[in-house]
Amino acid sequence: MDFTIVTPSFKQLDYLGCGISSIADQTGVTVEHIVQDAGSPGIEEFAEKTAERLLGRYGGERVTNFEAFELLHLRTTHGYTLRIFKEKDSGMYDAVNKGLKKGIGKICAYLNCDEQYLLGALEKVKAGLEKNEGWEICYGGFLVVDGRGELITAQRPVKMSWAHVGTSHLANFTCATFFTREMLEREKAYFDTQYKWCGDAVWTMERLKKGTKVGRLDRFTSVFVEAGSNQGIEREGLTEAKRIRDGLPSWVRRTAALWKLWHRIRKLLCGGYFPQRVSYDIFIKAELGKRRHFPARWANPLWRSRLRMG
Repeated sequence: MDFTIVTPSFKQLDYLGCGISSIADQTGVTVEHIVQDAGSPGIEEFAEKTAERLLGRYGGERVTNFEAFELLHLRTTHGYTLRIFKEKDSGMYDAVNKGLKKGIGKICAYLNCDEQYLLGALEKVKAGLEKNEGWEICYGGFLVVDGRGELITAQRPVKMSWAHVGTSHLANFTCATFFTREMLEREKAYFDTQYKWCGDAVWTMERLKKGTKVGRLDRFTSVFVEAGSNQGIEREGLTEAKRIRDGLPSWVRRTAALWKLWHRIRKLLCGGYFPQRVSYDIFIKAELGKRRHFPARWANPLWRSRLRMG
């Protein structure tokens, strides 16, 4: 199996349908997609409708020898496996860990319900990791769209330092982050479940501190949907971010402005501040049968709602 993709799910079934579709139509790779749902209302009906839709489009079979908490297990004829579990968890990162431990793919990732992969993304990631054998983590670029699928910004992957992540923000999003199972098992690189919102930043800092070999793929692989803000979640996230900053060495906290400047220089050097023309095809909630095409347009490299993060 080439890939294990885990999706933590809770009360976002409309978006989850888009994410599943964006993984199911990947070509040139074998993928197991493990959905860890914490008990969304209607998840059983959703699983049945999804099975009918995918098997009707791609062909394949249901697997009937379920594991504990498993609602659906199917295999299509073109190398896609979907498993949906209804299982309680202690938060998003606990759900991701549960899914990773169930998987067998050589390359791992997690994709939230409101995120998608672009056409051919996983084949490009696999090729990038095979070409650069030393890479243990691979970052791609990602597009940010609104709830209608309209482009907000395009973000290229940038080289990161753990000090900047800790004092400012995580520049490369998890929707475009891929890592090898060999590294996962060797470093026991599961997510710290004491964090509810910033566990991905802590995970990244730990990998950078350990010197894990990181590469950047000069391709847009993923889509992140910015469909409005939840002030309660934002407050909790900011509280966790402050907790992370407060735990950093004093010399790192005192030099936070320098780390932010160094990050911006790196981003400039890799072309992250230059606009480019982007076309893309994604799934819309009301159109799961096929991707909607968005023709080429100039992408703003500045993500206005997050400019204050640096």
